Amino acid sequence: MRKTLVVGILPESKNTWERRAPLRPRDVAWLVKKKIPVEVASSSLRIYKDSQYRRAGAKIVPTFQKANLLVGIKEPALDTLIPNSIYMVFSHTTKGQEYNQRLLATFLKKKITLIDYEHITGSLGERLVYFGRYAGICGMIDTLHVFGEKVKLQGIPNPFSDLKNAVYYGNYGSAKTALDRVVEKIQRKGLDKKLVPFVIGILGHGNVSLGAQELLEHMGAVDIHPKDIELLARDRIYHKKKIYKLVFQREEKLRSKKGKSFYFEEYLNHPERFESNLDKLLPFLNILVNASYWDRRYPRLLPEAMLRKLYRTKPDFRLSVIGDLTCDIRGTIEITRRVTTASEPAFVYDPVSRKINNDLSHSGIAVMAIDNLPCEFPKESSMEFAEQIRDYVYQIAAHGVIDVTNHNALPNVIRNAAVTQNGRLTRRFKYLKKMYS
Repeated sequence: MRKTLVVGILPESKNTWERRAPLRPRDVAWLVKKKIPVEVASSSLRIYKDSQYRRAGAKIVPTFQKANLLVGIKEPALDTLIPNSIYMVFSHTTKGQEYNQRLLATFLKKKITLIDYEHITGSLGERLVYFGRYAGICGMIDTLHVFGEKVKLQGIPNPFSDLKNAVYYGNYGSAKTALDRVVEKIQRKGLDKKLVPFVIGILGHGNVSLGAQELLEHMGAVDIHPKDIELLARDRIYHKKKIYKLVFQREEKLRSKKGKSFYFEEYLNHPERFESNLDKLLPFLNILVNASYWDRRYPRLLPEAMLRKLYRTKPDFRLSVIGDLTCDIRGTIEITRRVTTASEPAFVYDPVSRKINNDLSHSGIAVMAIDNLPCEFPKESSMEFAEQIRDYVYQIAAHGVIDVTNHNALPNVIRNAAVTQNGRLTRRFKYLKKMYS
């Protein structure tokens, strides 16, 4: 009779502010009740205490003893990887990321089955496991905070200047209270004439984008269509008590290089035939929020050359802050040259000198690119995530097999998410061999 796997909850080691957990104590109790043994690597940082997991029935260990289904969030440390086991994590390897080449190579060398949450998807390709909502919520708060700081340093009074980073509030409820105070100030005094109409543009339609939109909707943001933005810009006084939200559709952010109509199917098959269309609307935005998927096949939506040209040639260019929630280095937003942190949430890109500066008072465009945004609300994001993965963890552990792709009793959503197995890349991820060779 096949033995069940032993679940191990990994300690998050990528940075010192990462407090999220992939499973809660109540999830551990649920697994133990179903005869799945659980080991928890001791951690003083984790949002849930070791004692809570112990009471739930887990064994607390300094290093794993029997665990062979290791469940975490971010990439584990190379020197801790356990051979001939299963890891469920966000590996950040499947776009061909150079900085994780060694990690992927080690998964292969140690014959580890890697199940990447990013590839647990439904029949239409929709993500089933994600932190996206809280990435959008926290990222939008942090972007507004950076905007408030930068504009204040320019001598422009604004209601966002008292807003803190999301990590300062620690949870959504406290952040909403602070945002309500911002809205109350806008309704009472209005925005400075230099800031109106106050327009926030959003790129992307997935969970991150929806999280950012959710927060703006809480603040009463009004949706605007791109066709109306020039008309909106003419009558500034009328709009001093409103926040506007512009969510770019595909045909609004991309255009054919040959002037043809936009067809999404053609774009998917031949992305090289298209280029960014953002130069038409970017000058009207105060803030641009990027929550769109990107890899090397696709055109950048904000190339550095486009931004520099607009900055030099448009005297009324208003874009002050970019919130790059995806943090793809030189990706969709080409000027995103590095990630930022909660203690230093943004850098300033100077389109004239093409240099970056940590001083927000410096002339140019501030880029907020905090990595690990959901860890700013660790308990809420952990709760939502655990509800998404608990059943998958149970199914894998209960079937007791390491070579998940060959086990037809497991759901396709799990088998299709396996990146490596038995020292090889699985069929869906053979393309990585070319990227890393």
